[in-house]
Amino acid sequence: MTISMTNKIYTISGETKYPWLTQPDTQFNSDGVYHTKLIVNQDKAQEHIKVINDVISKEIAKQHQLTPDNTKPVNRAPLPYKVLEDGTVEFNIKMKASGINSKTKQPFTQSPRIVDKKLNEFPKDQNIFGGSICKIIYEPIGYNVASTGIGCTLRLKGVQVLK
Repeated sequence: MTISMTNKIYTISGETKYPWLTQPDTQFNSDGVYHTKLIVNQDKAQEHIKVINDVISKEIAKQHQLTPDNTKPVNRAPLPYKVLEDGTVEFNIKMKASGINSKTKQPFTQSPRIVDKKLNEFPKDQNIFGGSICKIIYEPIGYNVASTGIGCTLRLKGVQVLK
């Protein structure tokens, strides 16, 4: 498995759907995951779709360099976004709450920094509900996993609750 970091951080605003931002979701992962789907209008989404597609293209180019004689098509992972029927775009943004660092082998815990519209710390005991308008800070991370394929994940970095 290879993971490449772009070290570029992006900000996107939209409406949250099924947000788990103030506490981790442990239903399918005991280590916990902070995540939300973010609904963004099509005009604002295009720049982010291009960033994601560029990250995936770089991963595909790397794979072709590693196996130049391979004639099989590249296995692609599901995209971290989908265009909805009404033309809006739903982005899937997430962050592991805890785990073991693959390089240092040390355990870690993390949570996104959450602020309100005046940039004050958001209360940890207050939930962010679906339909909230938020500005999400994320980092696109390219990956190449044999079982899943080549893709891009949007790693959650921070949240500003606007409404």
